[in-house]
Amino acid sequence: MKAPEHERSDINPIGYFSLLKKNSAFRNLWYGQVISELGNWINSIALYALILKLTGSGMAMAAAMMAKLLPMVVISPFAGVVIDRMNKKTILIVSDILRCFTVLGFLIVESRADLWLVYTLTLFEVALTGFFEPARSAIIPSIVPKNHLVTANTLSGATWSIMLALGAALGGFVVSLFGIRTAFILDALTFLLSACFIIKIANPENELKPTIKNSFSGFKGLIEGGNYLLAQPIVLALALLKSGMAIKGGIMTLIPLFASRLWSDPTLVSRGVGIMFSCRGIGAAIGPVLIRKWFGDSPKVLQWAIAISFFLGSLTLYTFSLSNSLLSASLSIGLSGMFGSIVWVFSTALIHLEADRQFLGRIFGTEMALLTLIMGISNGMVGVAVDSLEMTIQSIILWVSGLYIIPGILWVLFLIFGSQFKKMESGLKPNPKKSK
Repeated sequence: MKAPEHERSDINPIGYFSLLKKNSAFRNLWYGQVISELGNWINSIALYALILKLTGSGMAMAAAMMAKLLPMVVISPFAGVVIDRMNKKTILIVSDILRCFTVLGFLIVESRADLWLVYTLTLFEVALTGFFEPARSAIIPSIVPKNHLVTANTLSGATWSIMLALGAALGGFVVSLFGIRTAFILDALTFLLSACFIIKIANPENELKPTIKNSFSGFKGLIEGGNYLLAQPIVLALALLKSGMAIKGGIMTLIPLFASRLWSDPTLVSRGVGIMFSCRGIGAAIGPVLIRKWFGDSPKVLQWAIAISFFLGSLTLYTFSLSNSLLSASLSIGLSGMFGSIVWVFSTALIHLEADRQFLGRIFGTEMALLTLIMGISNGMVGVAVDSLEMTIQSIILWVSGLYIIPGILWVLFLIFGSQFKKMESGLKPNPKKSK
């Protein structure tokens, strides 16, 4: 009997358009990603504009960024347990619908006195994203054949990047011409459209069923996931890569502040922020695609591409620290996005290839928690450096550039000594043929 498409191992690697054409489940998941991430970036530009309008404070901007990140530190690990125990499609749909209503809450913000509401709504929206994103990552191996996983992850990563480019540019355009409220309404509508596409996905036939009778034993599930990661060093190392990349997360706060130093007109600031984020998205879109086209998608290529990207990413941050114009800053940010995307996409693809699928929700939940913790700390430190230490934007970026080398060095050491350890370990195992 012919095996289902998602379980066949004889399927050759596939092109991006062929994957979308032949795999209807992934196509609908991708449509949902396209529309919701477009709205996410419109929302981000609108939020930056709202904070600058209400306060103009670097610390307030950093606090907003931390509100967009830190809830995932608490939510994502437990969300991972829920994702591994429940229907992933249902989690995706419910998360989208609730995010739609949450974003509409920004429409009632009127003055600086409502700043608490901005943070509260942001916290709740991000908490829901803490369920949505790990669930979307975890469902991919259930609807995509193993030989197509690198293609699917590269396409998803490129989509995130392109939507960043389009969404940031559109967000800057909408905010400057139609106002902040219109941008939030558009964002809410994108979540509804995303849910409509995800509803069309047939429930994966090979989605793993819960192995524990009490499907909501959260702490037990967390301990199981932690034990699995400790027993699988390669999966643990892969899950930590995005946390290393998150060291440069403070750049998210610095970009609006950099733009506000170039212009005093809020309209020009919004457009400048949109252009810089768009360049980041364009760079991020082409990075993994070019590596896969030029060097292939073998695990070894993915591993060393990640290592090189950390060092080149540090170099691009250094050039950003020297920038004094929108053109040079946009170019540096674009290159930084390109190398960061390689780390993000290829680490996810390697996790899909290496990890046990019954732990994917917890792996991606833990990964999301750690990377958002580091990113939140990075943004918080930027706010302190700007407002309390009175450091220049250029000097802060230079510090981030130096710190960003560290995870690259650690990953290279893991690749070298980790492989040597595996060789030693395999050499210690008895050879069945010799023992006979």
